[in-house]
Amino acid sequence: MKQKNKIIINKQKSNSRLDLFLAKNFSEYSRSFWQSIIQQEGVLLNDKKIFPHYKLKIDDVIFISQKILKKIAEQKKIDLSPDKKIKFKIIFEDKDFLIISKPSGLTVHPSESVPKNTLVNGLLAYLPKLKNVGEDKARPGIVHRLDKDVSGIMAIAKNQKSFQFLKLQFKNREVKKEYLALIHGIINKDSGEINLKIGRSKKTGLMAAGRNKNCKEAKTLFWTIKKFQKFSLLKIQILTGRTHQIRVHLKAIGHPVVGDKIYCLKKYKNSPKIKRIFLHSYKLGFKNLKNEWVELEAEAPNEFKKFYE
Repeated sequence: MKQKNKIIINKQKSNSRLDLFLAKNFSEYSRSFWQSIIQQEGVLLNDKKIFPHYKLKIDDVIFISQKILKKIAEQKKIDLSPDKKIKFKIIFEDKDFLIISKPSGLTVHPSESVPKNTLVNGLLAYLPKLKNVGEDKARPGIVHRLDKDVSGIMAIAKNQKSFQFLKLQFKNREVKKEYLALIHGIINKDSGEINLKIGRSKKTGLMAAGRNKNCKEAKTLFWTIKKFQKFSLLKIQILTGRTHQIRVHLKAIGHPVVGDKIYCLKKYKNSPKIKRIFLHSYKLGFKNLKNEWVELEAEAPNEFKKFYE
């Protein structure tokens, strides 16, 4: 770490576990968050890698990366006030999970750029106890997310056990995620696989398909549901979860999503009447805590159906 923040341990601070000490002194984040950061070497002790359960000693020096400190500073600016005005549709609920349909235009969690009026504010109004679930106070119960302009199904963990259980399934790519996408142009295949690595472009700062060392594996499957005069309707399943994966992959094969203002091609002009991106997460499959497979769907919103009908 080139830039470091240094904390020197005195007698009063000694004999405490490293992860507990950090969670107490930086309460914006949970103990499990700090355990993860320590394991990733975002926190060093005496300039060396250390374990989260390490008992602090007098004159120990804790180094915290500047990236983490910036994240903490951003957290202090966000507003986690419950907001009943934030609307979302509940598809299913039990003691472990809340399955909802997020409308287009709603940001999932607060950040420095969007400090309030997010799905999280609405979730906290519906489930106040959710504030204690997860690893990040700004993302209570949030295991996965959708882009602001993308609508569709999301699973919210209602307790720490279900959070960790679902998080592991996402990590191991065991969760089934299917989307509906209306794309520009007539696609000439009934089905196919897009297997192009994705990384952030140094030139534009946007995600892009590429081959440089920063690009990561990304796989997208698609099936053509219907062909229109100028558009095609696809069912899409993603096997990896890269940022903007579907949008980047469809642009890369020359068929960007209708209404996508970021990943469009010059030859396809989006009509001013189009107010949203025509990408909808409609199906989510995962195992519940009883190890039973659960598969739920979120119906496409009216504006989505009306456009292609």
